[in-house]
Amino acid sequence: MFHEQDGECRIGKCMSQTSMRSLYELHIQNMLCDATLRLEDGGKVSVHRAILSACSPYFRSLFTTTLHSKEKRDIILPGITKDIMHSLLEYVYLRKISITMNNVTRLLSAADYLSILGVLQLCCDYLKSQLNPENCIGILMYSRDHFCTDLEKEAFTYVMRNFVKVSQQSLEILELDVEEIRDVIGSDELNVKSEELVWEFVLRWINYDAEKRKKHIVVLMGQIRLGLMDTQFFLEHVKEHPYVVGNEACRPIIIDTLRFLYDLEMITQRQGEVTTPEIARPRVPHEILFAIGGWSGGSPTNYIETYDTRADRWVKDGCCRWKKWIGLDPGLTTAPPSSATRYTSSGASTAWTTSTPVAASTP
Repeated sequence: MFHEQDGECRIGKCMSQTSMRSLYELHIQNMLCDATLRLEDGGKVSVHRAILSACSPYFRSLFTTTLHSKEKRDIILPGITKDIMHSLLEYVYLRKISITMNNVTRLLSAADYLSILGVLQLCCDYLKSQLNPENCIGILMYSRDHFCTDLEKEAFTYVMRNFVKVSQQSLEILELDVEEIRDVIGSDELNVKSEELVWEFVLRWINYDAEKRKKHIVVLMGQIRLGLMDTQFFLEHVKEHPYVVGNEACRPIIIDTLRFLYDLEMITQRQGEVTTPEIARPRVPHEILFAIGGWSGGSPTNYIETYDTRADRWVKDGCCRWKKWIGLDPGLTTAPPSSATRYTSSGASTAWTTSTPVAASTP
């Protein structure tokens, strides 16, 4: 026997899928359709306006606008072919779609044009999963053209983290203009073990079209941390390079770098902090070494220091109240005595946050 009681609203997923499958079959069989889409390659597709309007602001506006004297039932869609429209309609009706490297850019462009946001997001997610040294530049440029900001950020981060492989394997990076190259090599996030690699890439980019590009050597040299180069390498391969010797505008950069390299020993002997010149400013380290705790004067210490291999120096990173540490990839964790609480730091800053409590052990 059933009694009236407060209940909860439940969504019948199986019923919903069954209903959508039935509507999709009506679309395939051209039954109860109330609009026709005319496509770039001459194809025609019959659709249900209500279904398209529910999934796309573009179609909703098109079918409900009052600017036309009669209902829009015959729609021309330039730039969209039948195979792409078929995939989009499969998503609209069934919420499933097949995305490959052969169709992803066409699907993304069409979904962007028709405001089918679900497909747009799926295409961006797919491209993120396919990033590699050979295609990341193309994906970066494509995402900028289509204002896919999350995809653009992901692609740019990939280029930064994998710059050495990208610079060696990507042909598309050699086709970037000087402003785009400047943004890449000038970023603090660029992951390179030595600035010599950046210099060699700049030469490779210039040599790709030397007559037009060699004039940009000054701009690009300003983005390289020349002061972090090996002195001998700088003297032999940078200072005496034909592109540099033949360009009077390079002289100030060369002089500043030489002054820094020759005065480096004197700078390191000064007391207190020394302002690092732009030509020697280290990039953000992607790998650092932590030295935590130890003993001093017969007692344990809680000091934290980090070693940056690029800058070749130790930096004091604060201290913590507790002396018990746990290595926890990708950060650091400390557990205070007589407490189940953990405190975690990412290592990227000196901030500590409460993390998952330590499970109490039973005897």
